[in-house]
Amino acid sequence: MILSLLLAIAGAIVTAIQVVLLHLQGSGICLDEGCRIVDSMTTVEPLYFNLAGLGFFLIVAFGLVQARRGSDTWRGFVSLLLLAALAAEAVLLSFQMDIAQIYCSYCLAILSLIALCNLFLGLKQLAKGIIIFSSVMLAFASLDFGAAGDRSISLDNGTMARFEPGADSEHQYVLFFSSTCNHCETIIEEMETSSRCAIAFNPVDTITTFTFPGVHFTSGYRPQINRDFLKKLDITEVPVLLSREAERITIVRGENAIRDFLRKQCAAAEPLQPPPTRIGQSTLSDLPLPPQDDGCSILSDCEPQQSAPLTPDQSPAGQ
Repeated sequence: MILSLLLAIAGAIVTAIQVVLLHLQGSGICLDEGCRIVDSMTTVEPLYFNLAGLGFFLIVAFGLVQARRGSDTWRGFVSLLLLAALAAEAVLLSFQMDIAQIYCSYCLAILSLIALCNLFLGLKQLAKGIIIFSSVMLAFASLDFGAAGDRSISLDNGTMARFEPGADSEHQYVLFFSSTCNHCETIIEEMETSSRCAIAFNPVDTITTFTFPGVHFTSGYRPQINRDFLKKLDITEVPVLLSREAERITIVRGENAIRDFLRKQCAAAEPLQPPPTRIGQSTLSDLPLPPQDDGCSILSDCEPQQSAPLTPDQSPAGQ
């Protein structure tokens, strides 16, 4: 029981540090890209998640102290609380495996602390924990989330903002981009001079600040929808430009190809840019690979630029 107490104290310290970091600088301990992606897919802010975790570990620590003093009531309550936490962690782990398809190292660390707390309360507690954890994992694995999602979710649910220069805009496009992609930033700057095109901005992560003259922000956009869409097309890099027309869908990939495409399709009457040199476009059945170092991986950051108006982890101002 003493080891479970020490682990509960360690969990309280870790979550307390995370709460302070999230409150002061907006981002906490994140050892890999998976943490940021999983955070962007939850409806609860990471700060509140960690406050709940801090409260949980403090209650467990206090309960174990009382149990060591002979309180059977507190021992039973802590045992039940740890089993409930293990069930919740099974849901979170299944979510990472089956839906996010990427792992959050911080989440796995918290899972390890909870699992060890159960382990050091005895073999009976361990057996209960294994049964509960396995049952939740098996139940989650039997569900087909993709089939239900495909029927009710469209790319419009992944749109963060729209630029509509006129009701009868000649061209309409969807731009998939990342907050950490310098190639995406260049394309967005290029679009500011392309007044003929209606553009939907669909990020693959959560955006804090976004500046584009004349855009209208939407509420409740879901970056995961955009990641899933690109994944179905076996596309792992942004920027990606999608053109939806009456009879076909055209996809353009990579900074240079998109820039040239925009200059041809969306340039104003007196374009400020030189004539296009090449067009990099395709239909869904024939997607060209962009030039090397012409895009950013969806799961990793590009090399930072001096100016970066897009930053992750919160909703855009103005929503």
